Amino acid sequence: MNSKQKILKLLREEESGYVSGEYICQQLQVSRTAIWKSIESLRGDGYEIDARPRIGYRLLASPELLDPTEWFTSLQTQIIGQDVRYYRVTTSTNDVAKDLARQGTVEGIVVITEEQTKGKGRLGRTWQCLSQKGLCFSVVLFPRANPMEVPQFTMLAAVAVVKAISRTVSLNAQVKWPNDVYLNGKKICGILAEMVAEADRVKYVVLGIGLNVNQSQEELDNMIGYNATSLRVQLGQKLIRSRILIAILEELDELYNLWHRKGFLPFKQIWQESALWIGEMVQVTGLHNNWEGVMEGIDDNGALLIRLTDGTIKTFYSGEVSLRMIP
Repeated sequence: MNSKQKILKLLREEESGYVSGEYICQQLQVSRTAIWKSIESLRGDGYEIDARPRIGYRLLASPELLDPTEWFTSLQTQIIGQDVRYYRVTTSTNDVAKDLARQGTVEGIVVITEEQTKGKGRLGRTWQCLSQKGLCFSVVLFPRANPMEVPQFTMLAAVAVVKAISRTVSLNAQVKWPNDVYLNGKKICGILAEMVAEADRVKYVVLGIGLNVNQSQEELDNMIGYNATSLRVQLGQKLIRSRILIAILEELDELYNLWHRKGFLPFKQIWQESALWIGEMVQVTGLHNNWEGVMEGIDDNGALLIRLTDGTIKTFYSGEVSLRMIP
């Protein structure tokens, strides 16, 4: 923790009221001037802190931020989120996470931000993250996997988001192959996996997750420009983002541990139970061709299975899936 986080911790621990400046100086081994600067910085972040001469400081109110000081002690995981890097603003959490992975960081480290200015989506798209509106974070994994298995981790992440939404707000979201989450027919979450690998071994995987939480419909329309929704739009009220973040990290941790113990096969049924459009006519768009058929599900490795109009089953390892609108 940095000095601001340590001061917040001390203020929160003092249930009776004020914490003296002298006590804070002793605990942090810094000067009173340094303490005052940190207090002013916290106020600039939106914390309401009362200061009284010869009495000390008292925390009156906190903003709804994703600073780990606010939620880390509530997290119950084995791997995911045991270390966290938090930024008020950054370019892309995936880029920061990749830098950490190259340096040999601990597995499961989470990079999270309030605002992302150069966020990336699949196929070169952008993923914008308005300040203090959504969840934009990345997780570094060091799986014992080959490159062909990496898409499985986007599927794990998508199911983790679905389970977390159900657990926290009792809404039934669905996964859209390979890496999106939909709610009531509209996109609410995107996931981007980036990796560095050798021919037969993955060095690391970075999972980037962007979930729309407190955006209004107007903000989504202006920002994204296509069929999107947020938890706030669906529920008609704002939510505490840190509670949803904790749920996602805990669900992802459980699924990732399951993958390590038993591989992808036990996860196949879990994914299909949450899948969008199984049994319906869909269109798969590739780089050069389009195919139409009934979505049958996924195979034992996570590839998409489509029954074409001639009755044959075609396997897809990539592509964009959309619902086929029959005239």
